[in-house]
Amino acid sequence: MLKNIFLLISFIIFIIGCGSKDYTLFSKNQQFANASNNNVNNKIYRYKIKPYYRISVLFYEHPDISTRQIGDFQEDTVGILVNADGIASFPLVGDLKVTGMYVEELEKKLKKLASEFIINPSVNLNIINHRIFVLGEVNQPGTIRATNTTMSLFEAISSSGGLKDTSRKNEVLIIRGDLKKPDLIKIDLTNFESLTQNNLTLQPYDILYINPNNAKNFNTTINELFPVIQLLQSATSSALNVKSIN
Repeated sequence: MLKNIFLLISFIIFIIGCGSKDYTLFSKNQQFANASNNNVNNKIYRYKIKPYYRISVLFYEHPDISTRQIGDFQEDTVGILVNADGIASFPLVGDLKVTGMYVEELEKKLKKLASEFIINPSVNLNIINHRIFVLGEVNQPGTIRATNTTMSLFEAISSSGGLKDTSRKNEVLIIRGDLKKPDLIKIDLTNFESLTQNNLTLQPYDILYINPNNAKNFNTTINELFPVIQLLQSATSSALNVKSIN
């Protein structure tokens, strides 16, 4: 019986050891085999306006026709929504087809149209429902609101409460684009030269994933094993008692 119990322990350790991969988003080989180095795909990002974007509008010195004030951080419930047909309704100028335009282009167009009503208008636009997703070994994983065009890698990590001690700092992954065939960008936060040579910026709807280190996987496995070991210790103790009685 003791032999069977020890075989059972060995089997459970093997199974849980294999299962520890579940604590990473992908397996290591899958995750980094096709990932580019962090000096790729970090050019300045410009995006075109799409349906369902929500645009915050600020006409300087004209708060009555603005959706926000200077220094305000608006929630998604404000601003001007681009409808499914790509049309947004703005103060003074009315409905405009805005999909396919860069934000800078729309700012110039609004300034030109608004100049028929006010003198020397100055316009600032922000897309306010962009998000960046931070997962893995950070203290506050979740969704970050990215009001501006881009957010730096370090801003995203800081907004997520910083890295945990269990993070694998040389294996940070940016997942970008269509999730069916995403671009994977590998970042090594321990390589100072690499960090200084690259403009590490995130784009709206990027997924930033911080891998756990080996210690985290080991501790997770041990924590899972502990109640099982206790149960098997109890069974072993009972078996020894029975044997001693016999």
